[in-house]
Formats: sequence, C-alpha cells, structure tokens
Amino acid sequence: MINWLTADWKRNVLRLRENMMICRTSKRKCDGCVSGVRKAAAYILAAVLLLMCLWTEGCSGKADDSGSIADSSKETEAKASLDVWIFFDENTPGTYYVDLWEELGEQMNCSINLKTYSTEQIKDKLKIALACRELPDIFAVWGGTYPDFLFDAGACLPVQEYLNDSGMDFKESYTVPYEDGNNYIIPCLVEAYAVTYCNRQLMDEIGITMPENWKELLQTVEKVREYNQENGTAYSAFELGDKDSWLGELLYTVMVNQLDPYAQEKLSAGTMEFSDGVFTEAARKLVKLTEAGAFPDDFLETGEVEAIENFINGEAVFFPHQSTIMYYLMDTMGEDAVSMEAFPYCGDEKNADAGNYMVDINHTLTPGLCISSDTEDPKLAAKLCLTFSRQVNERNVTEYGYLNILNQDYLKMPEQLPGPVQQFHQMIDNAEHFTPLWYAVLEKEDGDNWRNLTKKLLGRDIDIDTFMKESKKYLNFS
Repeated sequence: MINWLTADWKRNVLRLRENMMICRTSKRKCDGCVSGVRKAAAYILAAVLLLMCLWTEGCSGKADDSGSIADSSKETEAKASLDVWIFFDENTPGTYYVDLWEELGEQMNCSINLKTYSTEQIKDKLKIALACRELPDIFAVWGGTYPDFLFDAGACLPVQEYLNDSGMDFKESYTVPYEDGNNYIIPCLVEAYAVTYCNRQLMDEIGITMPENWKELLQTVEKVREYNQENGTAYSAFELGDKDSWLGELLYTVMVNQLDPYAQEKLSAGTMEFSDGVFTEAARKLVKLTEAGAFPDDFLETGEVEAIENFINGEAVFFPHQSTIMYYLMDTMGEDAVSMEAFPYCGDEKNADAGNYMVDINHTLTPGLCISSDTEDPKLAAKLCLTFSRQVNERNVTEYGYLNILNQDYLKMPEQLPGPVQQFHQMIDNAEHFTPLWYAVLEKEDGDNWRNLTKKLLGRDIDIDTFMKESKKYLNFS
C-alpha cells in the first residue's frame, strides 16, 4: 500500500507541475488548470495525511512478515468510575476526609468523582437525587432516623456481609441494624455528643466562670449584658443559630436532660406525659433565656455554620453544640482559647452529678457511608468504603484522640491530648447515662414538625401552652 501511495503521489505532483507550467506560459487564468490544481492538491493532502497516520502507527508498532503494521501496545483496561458525595465542614477533623478518596482511587485503579457538601446541604441533595433516581454510588448520611427514607425506598445496598467479611470488629453501637434487619451504613465518622464550648478569653475579660445551676446561669447572662453596656461591646452570653431549627431543639433536649436524665425514656415508655412538670419547666426556662437576651438578636436567622464562625470570632461566651467540632474550634481559636463543659444544671440547687448525663446526638444509627443499590460495582464500592473507614479511624484515634469505633485496642491515642479533648474523654468516662437527641428517635416527619415547634417557641410565635399541646402530636417515640 505504501508503494502504491508513493507512485500515485508522484504522478499527481507531475500533473500539478505540468498544469502550472501551461498556466504560466499562457499568462491567463485557466479554469481547467485551476480545477486540476485543486484536484491534485486534494490528492496530495489526502496522501500526506494517510502517510502521517501510518508513520504514527509505525512508531508505536512493528511490521509483521507480510509488511503490515502490528500494534504491540496492550489495550488499557477502562477504569471503573464511582461518584461519591460526602459532607465536609466543621464536623470533620481535617482535610483527609477529602484527600483520602483520591489516594484510594489511585490505589484501586478507579476514578473517584467526589463532591462535598455541608451536613445540611447533603440532606436536600440526597432527597432530590432519590426522586430523580440519580443517587451517587457512595454517599454519606447522618445517623438517627434521618436516613430512614433512603432505606425504606430500597435505595441503599445492605452491607452486613461486607462488614462481616472485612475483619473490622466495629463496636456494637455502630452496627445496630435497621428495623428490617439489614445494615446499610459503613461507620466512618466519630460519634457526636452534646457539649458546651467556652471562650476562655471572654470569660476572663468579663470576669465570669462557668455557672453551675439555673440561678447562676441567669446571673451570668445579666453580667454579660451589664458588661456590654459599660464597655460598648455586643457580646452574647450564648451563641445560638436556629435557622436550621436543630440547635434550638438540641438546647431544649439538653435542658430537659439536666432536669431529669431519664425523662425521655419515661416519655417513650408511657410512664410520663409530656404535660408533666419537667417538660413544661424546660420550656419555661428556654423562653426565659430568650427574654433575658442570652442569645444574639438575629439567632433565628443565623445558620449553624455562621453560628460557629460567630463563636470563633469572639462574639459569644458559651456555645452549646456537639463534640465533633472541637478540633475545628481549636485549630481556629487555639487549644488554650476554648474549653469544653457540660451545660449548666437547670435546677435551683447545684448538682455535681449533672454533667454525668449526656445527650447522644446520633443515638444508635451513627453517621457513615451508604452504597447505592443501583451501583454497577458494589464490591468495589464496599472495598473503598471499608478501607476509607479503617484509615480514617486510625488517624482519628492515633493523631486526634477521638473515640475508637473498633474493638481492636492496638490503636493508641497520643500521650499528650489538648485540654478540650481531655475534658471530653473525662465526660465520656464519667457518664452514667446517655439520652438520645429526640429528633434522632422520631420519624422524620414528626421530627421536622417537632423542631419547627421549638423554633416557634424560641421566636415566641407560640406560647408555652400551645407548645406543650402541639408537641404531643409529634413526640411518637419508637
């Protein structure tokens, strides 16, 4: 073929030269000449392009005995591609929750298309993706009842076999099956507990200490208000951002738990009514804090992320939140600038044991990774999730001193832990009882309605009697 092409190319070059000579001799434009030139040029262009292709092939291959070109390179096997959605915000300790996915993709020869969202954003994204049947292969979920709608829709792959075959001995509380008997979550995130962060610099500046009962709590709020008037400052005693409705509900749950750490269990078992005194007292005292100016003026329009930044920027003395953000606060404020305490006892007397009763935010279904039931490569997805879980847990424990989600005790915490982390471990070690966040054990629709009621109470859109009456409709604990 190459010999034929070379001969044909030569003939067309000669023909082109002849036509050009005739044209120059006659010194006039010749249509036939132009046509011939164009035709010959087309032949030449095609020949050159073909020669270039053959030359390229010849460089990457070798000729066989018959003179044809044989490709010696092996066809590269197509990489598997997986879509992954995770939340990445102040609730994750470091960037390795993002970076590790790319590393694992390279190790397992697969392409990872990673998208990150805040914890609130991903909830809406998953709802839309489920409705459109466009869920990613792997996605993160919070615990409690939040992911139930995904499980009930059959959108998640049961993973108990992968968990059993992984050799990873997860603590029992991390692998409690769903009500249908299946496990749908591969744990990879640390458990979250309700705590109160303190800005130590502001406490020193204003001259206050951590209040220990309800009377001292109100006195502290008043001291902050007086300090603002005297010094032209605008500090809040407590940071609160309830635009997302959950930090207000968390605070109410904590206040009830301080008054009676077994109240939720009694309510769930039917041995206590929501109209009983402890629930009314907590509602009354929550409203009292609002009336006393304990929170920022715009707390109902402030989201969680903004509230965290407000606390970091020194706009509030105390901040009831969850334990997962402690490293973010230390990284941005300094280890010595923040401390971690239990919320003050909400009774009139001091109670030294009040801090031993904690609120477990996610309860039995802990945060982790789910695999879409529509994924084309479930084994690869499971391998990725389990490897991610193992490596993240090792780093969380050995570098940051977080709680180990595995029973294996070969992972050792650092000998020197930051002050807030030491306080957190002391709180966990001394805990006598854990109460679930109410939202975590309610059906999602009931939980959303319940949270909206707490927001209305905080905004004084409803009175306490209406709050108590309406709440009964939704507190259907399972």
